[in-house]
Amino acid sequence: MKNERVLVTNLQKDFVLHTQNQAKIPVFKDFSLTLRDGHCVVLAGQSGMGKSTFIKCLYGNYSVASGDIRIIFDDGEINLATCSPQVIHSLRRYTIGYVSQFLRVIPRVSTLDVVMEPLLLQDVQKEVAKKKAMQLLERLHIPERLWSLSPATFSGGEQQRVNIARGFIAQFPILLLDEPTASLDAKNRKVVVELINEAKTRGAAIAGIFHDEDVRHQVVDEIVDLMEFAA
Repeated sequence: MKNERVLVTNLQKDFVLHTQNQAKIPVFKDFSLTLRDGHCVVLAGQSGMGKSTFIKCLYGNYSVASGDIRIIFDDGEINLATCSPQVIHSLRRYTIGYVSQFLRVIPRVSTLDVVMEPLLLQDVQKEVAKKKAMQLLERLHIPERLWSLSPATFSGGEQQRVNIARGFIAQFPILLLDEPTASLDAKNRKVVVELINEAKTRGAAIAGIFHDEDVRHQVVDEIVDLMEFAA
């Protein structure tokens, strides 16, 4: 049995519309799952079932109404559902990687700097971070002539490949993937599958959303359908 890395127990998420008399929109309830080292859990379910919402709960972007998200370390655990913003910031720096559907583009910041940043935040030497960023950008078929430019004017597929390089560069022990291959061609989807399986081999615990059935088939160890936990 692989080591347990994330234990989600009885999670409930609602959205409260503060401008509409505190109307409450339930998303899911009593949701439990386990992420294990070297294991990829794929979230399934119809659009609107809360897959991306759950990923954002695991990253600390969204609070939850009730339940626990316990991150397990060799010397203890942290409950992401109740910890402080400072602890969440530290977890994002060292423990939890996240590839969203869209790159948050920062004007005038070069592609190379965007990809390098997670390693620099971990105090990795700049030349080491730069070399690894260049290797990933090359592997994901981003032309070298674009590395010094901001990705603000890149195509959607190019921006997503920059996003993927940034998400995989630091080799986080927990990796969250929200449709990482949605805007990619077959050649680059293949690279992403390789990166995911390499992350599994080194022991990353992964939760992902993949609407591409071929990609899902190549990375999945377990499928969890959120329809079972609809509120």
